[in-house]
Amino acid sequence: MKLLQHAGRCLVIVVIVFQLQALLAFKSSAQNPSWLNQYSEHQLYGNVYVVKKIDIPCRTYSSFILDKNGNKLTPAYKDIGDFSDGLAEFVPFETDSQGQGLHGFINKKGKVIVEPVYLGTDKFYKGKTWVIYPAGKQYGLSYIDTTGKTLYRIPIEYFKNDFLIAKAKIAFLCNRDAKEDIIWWKKDELYLLNWNFSPFIEKEIKESSGIYHFLYKGKYGIVDKNLVLKIPVALDDIDPEYKFSGQGMERVKYGGKYGYINVFTGEMVTPFEFTKTRKPTNGLFWVQKNKKWGCIDKTGKVRIPFLYDEANGFTAENRSAVSINGKFGHIDKSGKIRTPLKYDFASYFHNGRSLVRIKDKYGYIDVNDKLVTPIHYDYALPFDDITTTANRHGLRYELTLDGKERFVGFSAGWNGLFILIGVVLIVYINSYFFKRSQKRKITKLK
Repeated sequence: MKLLQHAGRCLVIVVIVFQLQALLAFKSSAQNPSWLNQYSEHQLYGNVYVVKKIDIPCRTYSSFILDKNGNKLTPAYKDIGDFSDGLAEFVPFETDSQGQGLHGFINKKGKVIVEPVYLGTDKFYKGKTWVIYPAGKQYGLSYIDTTGKTLYRIPIEYFKNDFLIAKAKIAFLCNRDAKEDIIWWKKDELYLLNWNFSPFIEKEIKESSGIYHFLYKGKYGIVDKNLVLKIPVALDDIDPEYKFSGQGMERVKYGGKYGYINVFTGEMVTPFEFTKTRKPTNGLFWVQKNKKWGCIDKTGKVRIPFLYDEANGFTAENRSAVSINGKFGHIDKSGKIRTPLKYDFASYFHNGRSLVRIKDKYGYIDVNDKLVTPIHYDYALPFDDITTTANRHGLRYELTLDGKERFVGFSAGWNGLFILIGVVLIVYINSYFFKRSQKRKITKLK
């Protein structure tokens, strides 16, 4: 009985389903004109249809825009994508010299708004989209608005080892040329030049305080709050903790060399051409190029030529210690030599004093290269405080900023000698008293 009841319920459900399907079919036939039946696919966008006729799947097909009376508003195109912001991506039958499909945009009247000159793109989102095109030996990526005007171009020329045309693959989707994409494989990992984010990541990007760094398969990319990719996923290293960054610039690494990006916009400020860098001081960055150090400012402009074998940061005295061919001196922020490069060593300035060395002797100078002390110390420390220490002939002195000495003890060498002498004396005295004790014992026995 229960089985029959169950079968009866199933029959009722089947009847209802058939009735619903018939109703939907009736409504569909009532809403859609009969002439749509000649097309394999159709999609209504307001008062126009995008239709597709497929003769041989994945091989022979064509697309049109039609008005509501079935009149063609466009010639036959290979594919037409979805409308967004009033425009739809389209791919004509004509290809480029390599036989690749070209992508552009048309409006609902069938008028070409953006000429089909791109190898890849996507539908518009909030008035912009990305486009991919040949750029020398690479594929480049730009963002355009709904008029075709370029909003931002990724400086692809800085990433010479990546996104090469010779290594690219065109990803095809059957009957969907508007869904083509350009991909690269690296050690079985998939890389893209364009980048679309999940809703969760998109929300996180928009809520970030500035540019957004993201990591993919060991490589970094940078996107701004408007979801414009500023740096492709190719960076080997970034510096979000500002260990080497500042002045509105962040140090980034690619191909074994460093460059800088603008921390507010994410755009490249300098090429990747520096082998070493230092944190900025007084508005200038010491950077090394071709084994020589020079200075750039926050715009990337060279302020001090690449001349120096060694260099340190500028201090409050507007001085930096530099060297050429083993000789040290000081320059100011304009690059002018303030201390001639005549010393075998020169330290940074602090408290208006720099430690200098000639051969194996040390002394101190002021910012005008005037000697504060003779160069006669065997060992010395910089003036990190208002006093410092220096050794001469094994004697240790405390020095003041005006070069006055105060004896404070002996050097480690002298202390070691005194300890050795003390040990020798103790051994000698012990031996002396031991021998006397032995003589007394012998005398008593006699």
